[in-house]
Amino acid sequence: MTFLIHFIVILCSVFFSTLGQASSLPTEPLVIVMGEDSFPYQYVDNDGEPTGLLVDLWKEWAKQTHTPVVFVARHWHESLEQLRQNKAQVHIGMGKTQERAREFDFAVPIADVGTFLYLHKSLQGKKSITELIPFQVGVVAASSHEVELHRIEPQLVFKRYESREALLAGVAAGEIMVFAGLEGYLKDPASSQAITANYPNAVRIQIKAMQFTPAVIKGNTALVNKINAGFALLKADFIQQTERRWLGFKREQSELIISMQQDVEPFVNIGADGLPHGLYVDMWQLWSEKTGIAIDFLPGDMNSSVDDVRRGLADAHIGYPESDDLKTGLNRAWQLYSKKSRLFLYKQQLTDLKSLQGKRIGVVPTAPYLVELRKALPDVLLRYYDSMDAMVAGARAGDIVGFVAGGAWTSHYLLLNNYWTDFYQYQGLEFATDVYVLTRSDNPGLAERIANGFNSISPQEFANIEQKWMLNPKDHIFTQAEPHVSLNVSEKAYVDALGELKVGYLKQWPPMEFMDQQGQFSGINSDIAKLLKEQLRLKLTPVAFDNWHSLIEALQKGEVSLAGSVAKTADRQQRLMFSEAYWPSPWALVSQLEQVSLFNIAQLAGQRVAVVEGYHLVAQLMSLEPSLKLVLVADTHAGLAAVTHGTADVFIDKVVTLASDLKTGQYPTLKMSLLSDLTDQKSYIGVHPQFAPLVPLINKTLALIDSQKQQRIYARWVSFSVATDNSQYKQWINYIVFGGLVLCLVMVAVLFVNRRLNREITQRLIAEKRLQHVANHDALTQLPNRALLDDRLAQALLSHQRDHTHFALLFIDLDNFKPINDQYGHPVGDELLVWVAKKLTKVIRGSDTVARFGGDEFVILLNRVQDLDAVTQVADNILQALSNPLIIQGVSVSISVSIGVVVYPRDGDTAISLLKKADQRMYQAKNDGGRCYRMA
Repeated sequence: MTFLIHFIVILCSVFFSTLGQASSLPTEPLVIVMGEDSFPYQYVDNDGEPTGLLVDLWKEWAKQTHTPVVFVARHWHESLEQLRQNKAQVHIGMGKTQERAREFDFAVPIADVGTFLYLHKSLQGKKSITELIPFQVGVVAASSHEVELHRIEPQLVFKRYESREALLAGVAAGEIMVFAGLEGYLKDPASSQAITANYPNAVRIQIKAMQFTPAVIKGNTALVNKINAGFALLKADFIQQTERRWLGFKREQSELIISMQQDVEPFVNIGADGLPHGLYVDMWQLWSEKTGIAIDFLPGDMNSSVDDVRRGLADAHIGYPESDDLKTGLNRAWQLYSKKSRLFLYKQQLTDLKSLQGKRIGVVPTAPYLVELRKALPDVLLRYYDSMDAMVAGARAGDIVGFVAGGAWTSHYLLLNNYWTDFYQYQGLEFATDVYVLTRSDNPGLAERIANGFNSISPQEFANIEQKWMLNPKDHIFTQAEPHVSLNVSEKAYVDALGELKVGYLKQWPPMEFMDQQGQFSGINSDIAKLLKEQLRLKLTPVAFDNWHSLIEALQKGEVSLAGSVAKTADRQQRLMFSEAYWPSPWALVSQLEQVSLFNIAQLAGQRVAVVEGYHLVAQLMSLEPSLKLVLVADTHAGLAAVTHGTADVFIDKVVTLASDLKTGQYPTLKMSLLSDLTDQKSYIGVHPQFAPLVPLINKTLALIDSQKQQRIYARWVSFSVATDNSQYKQWINYIVFGGLVLCLVMVAVLFVNRRLNREITQRLIAEKRLQHVANHDALTQLPNRALLDDRLAQALLSHQRDHTHFALLFIDLDNFKPINDQYGHPVGDELLVWVAKKLTKVIRGSDTVARFGGDEFVILLNRVQDLDAVTQVADNILQALSNPLIIQGVSVSISVSIGVVVYPRDGDTAISLLKKADQRMYQAKNDGGRCYRMA
């Protein structure tokens, strides 16, 4: 009996233990089906993982309900079929339509979304869906967009695509000009910048505001209730942060969200690179640097950007033109800027406002200066327009004589649309509109933080940003302070104790330095000396010298304290101190027009080369090419005369000096060529060692010479006009009075002079074309150089983006070129590079470009390629063309190449990204053994 009781107890224990284990088994996961390409709500990323706003919300739902979930991604119409066939219990979220409500049960909505028609920028004037009847509308098959659009406008014609990826491919190929998509549709990194630039948000038309709602198979009420209960547990902060992450401008959550309007250049807009730019953007980014608070931009139009602040989607508005007559109801946290609006008249200039009496002027009805405008022009009729396009069209049609609008914005618009010469800006009528950073009134702490941040920015920093964006100085509101050198107490005491300093210069070396007709120190270096005098309070006395040799000798002996344009050589550094480089100083040579152009020192072997006596270049030339026959001359004019009269084959001097003299027209038989060996030369201020403490102070002053100041100095002393002497013509005119014989002589003389002048002009044009060729082509191979390649690549990006076509880049590197160069010498290496250049040129079309990128690297630009087969054919042809050895100077040389291939826009849509990726693929080919190409 006891045994039986024990047996029953054991059985019960086992039973309940088994039951407990069964109850602790994990719950079956909830299968959620989703669309695979509805960015940014539900899609599959590059790693094949389900992601998006709805996915993040469902993951949080799973945590709150302790329910494991599995996401299954399908094409949109297949995702609906999965739910119909009960292969998934829930659809992640779809738009609720009457048709869908008949076959599915829906939970409460979990996300709001707008659906839009994205229009090509050429359709900017289209404001309603009805206006799009002539165009095919691209839609993803089985999406709700087609049903809703057909309900709104039954006459629309649709072009259906299998997926979002296929739709965007059709857009890129130019198959359609209009397509339907969700809010944020083009924020996906997979969308090319070309599509983003051509389909701006400002041009889109809203279809409807809809909601994403989870759906289950009909009759599963229990699951619907569970879904609703779970989403009710999600905190509002989490939902807001998730929406900001996916629908804000950037992916990451930031400290401060700034709403911004678009298409208000130069103040704020989205650039072709998809990033915000403009005056206000730069101000806010500087604010972020000063405060250490990260910022994020949320783009919209003028009205929606303000609504984003009201609704809490953004913390602040980037800058809104508000007045006492036009209020938003938001708090003015900071006056960011003050825009100036002016009167623009079509093809007429105005001297008096009274002449406008009874005429019509265009204006935007929301302009904050309307009251002031009516007071200023009480006898003028105002006509209201809703856009700048409409006002310009009205002026061109004669409906209005002009319009009043923001000066900077309008100037930018007119330049961009080639209307600049048609409109005149009247400066006598101006309206200032204050622009404010706006916040909600319930957050005074944020307003204070914003104000403190902008208060920490100096007026000079604001002025620097304004200088970058505002074309017209009259639109500026910040004063550009003149930069100055600040000296400490010891530096100031040193300068005060210096007394008189002598500055040496050459009497005849224009435009760098020379003595003018009044005997004064003039030229570029005189302006540099003046800057030193003003900034450091130095007492400078110019001392003129006839030649470089005596000037350098005087500087080394201490007879003069300093001199400009002194070359910094190893020998001179032992006896002199030097400032930082302050002026580009490349060398060039001058030769006869009929002589073959020369571009490097090696080509001068055995020739008579004139050089100014005292130049450091003399020793450098002899070390580079000992066979030169040097002809030492006193100055630049003597050197030019030596070439003109045949006593020297070429003359070498600074580019700026030679260009200045040749432009006078006194040397019509001479031409100039840049010396590639000596293009990186720079000018320094040489200082006697006893004034060594002065050198860092000079460097502080030279640092004030930015590119704009340098250009102003250069323009002051270098004239590009051809000098002419009219005295001979006046003399002949006087002779006319004395009779017919003198008149005939004058006619003969004029004909002779005109003939000579025409010949000189022709020769000058030829010389200028040769100079342009030198600047844009490689001296060795005569191929386009990197500068010309950059220009052609920029043109290719513009034209192929406009036409939705493809081009390819081939980045080519010679395998094992360095060993050939080291073993056989540079002459063999140079001849090999020339041979390769010719081979590459033969395998491309006339419309393509092959450029020398540098060293043993070449780049080929193939325009308008039809497919990848055409690109690979060119790569194969290159490998074949370079497969055979060649004989150079009696040496058998074999060469092969590694090629990296990229195609626009598949592999990138900027010049930098394409070249970088092509370079990477070239190295991939090289690592794989060379003599091949790589495309991925």
